Amino acid sequence: MNYILLTEQDKKEMLEAIGAKAVDDLFPGVEPKLNRALKLPAPMSEMEARECVSALSQKNNVLKPFRGAGSYHHYIPSAVNHILLRGEFYTAYTPYQPEISQGTLQITYEFQTLLCQLTGMDVANASMYDAATALAEAVLLSRSVNGRNEIFLANLVNPRYRDVLNTYAQAADFRITPEISGNTACLIVQYPDYHGSIEDLGRYAKQAHDAGALFVVSISDPTGLALLQPPGAYGADVVVGDLQALGNGMNYGGPTGGFITVKNDYIKKIPGRLCGLTRDSRGQDGFILTLQAREQHIRREKATSNICTNQALNTLASTVYLALLGKTGLQRVARLSYARAHSLQKKLARLGFTAVNDKPFYNEFVVKSPVEIAKLNDALEQAGFLGGLELPDHQWLLCCTEMNREEDIEQFVQIVQSVK
Repeated sequence: MNYILLTEQDKKEMLEAIGAKAVDDLFPGVEPKLNRALKLPAPMSEMEARECVSALSQKNNVLKPFRGAGSYHHYIPSAVNHILLRGEFYTAYTPYQPEISQGTLQITYEFQTLLCQLTGMDVANASMYDAATALAEAVLLSRSVNGRNEIFLANLVNPRYRDVLNTYAQAADFRITPEISGNTACLIVQYPDYHGSIEDLGRYAKQAHDAGALFVVSISDPTGLALLQPPGAYGADVVVGDLQALGNGMNYGGPTGGFITVKNDYIKKIPGRLCGLTRDSRGQDGFILTLQAREQHIRREKATSNICTNQALNTLASTVYLALLGKTGLQRVARLSYARAHSLQKKLARLGFTAVNDKPFYNEFVVKSPVEIAKLNDALEQAGFLGGLELPDHQWLLCCTEMNREEDIEQFVQIVQSVK
């Protein structure tokens, strides 16, 4: 039964009003819809369905990753999922009624606090969809501050993030330029960059601020902030990133979550919502929604962002993860990731793989391979490893985390050495 009736005449009039001939014209970048019936199995009992799904899962080829490029294989303590699967969190929705949403609001408040401590910034929102959309929102925020419509990517930014920026640019009337100018809304730096190199953020901050632009820093693997100076210490105006590495599994590409943190100056420009701590009439602490100034359900057509939700479950996972590990635990994760990536790079150098990174790196690096990379990755896959990402000009992007044990690294190198 259709609860909202929509006749063929209604559809025709709506399409005529927007100048489209068919509904499919609204989705030019989407593949054509399926023109055949779905081949669904016959109805099953619960036991049969479980057996069927279990058999399908056995077809997954589980590999030990030596690849990052935006998704990172970190250990997730069992307590994260234990808390995540509690009913009051697993089905949590937007906390519009604070008197019955104290748990959700408290988690959000603690998440915002932890992200500010990690990035060295003043304010964090409830979360974003992922790092790519968070970066696009940082551009929109910058435009709303200075009214400019150009952005400058100062170093190697993840190509997937660039794709999302280009999508936003088509509708939001901004463009990516090859250099900074008087019309630059923001200068963007990935930290570390897409090839893993650690940039001097102070130099970029000065370049951005001298041009009157905002300085935006994007972070793919925020575990590195346990070792690196936080972007806030260098004068960043906006810091965005992905939550995947903080207690969220790789999950075959998703779901994940993003974050955006800003200076106090831009608190009313930040998308989404902010949670705060207050006291009730009895003097007891309580959590509330403090600010949701930009949301489209509040400001409707005047909203400068369509972000009106957050990745609550992924946010909870990151909050539990950070709280469990604490400062010293996260530093241990970062030190192990750093040490094992550098160990792998040194071992590969002895086999004739030339280091491409001319700057320090955290847990990702690029080497130039003397062997066909497709052959290397095929041989590694046969042995149960996910090899690095193949880049142009015979370059190989590799990654290590605390999950890449020394014996795995030794076996990885032996396989590489055997490929001719």
